[in-house]
Amino acid sequence: MWKVIVMAGLVAGAPTAAAAQAVTDPDAIAAGLRFWANDAADPVYYGEVRTVDKRTRRIGGHYQCLALAFIDYKDGVFRYAHKMWAKSRDGSCHYDDVTARKVGNHGACVKDSEAGFGTAVGTARMSKQNIDYARSTFRTVDTRTRRVGETKACVPPKGLGAGLHSVRIENGRFIVITTRPLAYTVNITPQDPARPPTVPVF
Repeated sequence: MWKVIVMAGLVAGAPTAAAAQAVTDPDAIAAGLRFWANDAADPVYYGEVRTVDKRTRRIGGHYQCLALAFIDYKDGVFRYAHKMWAKSRDGSCHYDDVTARKVGNHGACVKDSEAGFGTAVGTARMSKQNIDYARSTFRTVDTRTRRVGETKACVPPKGLGAGLHSVRIENGRFIVITTRPLAYTVNITPQDPARPPTVPVF
């Protein structure tokens, strides 16, 4: 119960000592997120992927812009859909103007109406209208096996991905650091993909 209370403080942005601490328990993290499988809407989290120093695990500079949708959570495993794309020429992640941007790395087994594979231009709009979440095989953050990425159901026999270094919610951000290493970071406040942010999310 206490972990859920801490999560509520994080989501609300309450300036408490507890809110300043990182939440790392998977169940407590899940308690503060919204999932497509049990939400009538299609909440999407926006942020960016950053580089990580291999030795110190310190989060560094920009790698890609990021839109992330959590599908569901069960027994320590988060299933998620995500899309990444390059910054615009002005050096910003334009979440509200992404339909002309080349999209990459959104998951080979995700049934996406506008996938944008190869040289095609896709859309970074994450929505239930674009993504068949009931019939897709999504990537996972498996906190039990410490793996992140495509599952064996998608890429047999063992799947394809990276190891999991850490997953946490801290200072209003959901952060996953993989052993690749990269840091996937999004603002903990979900958005409506039909009305994505028009200003920087951090």
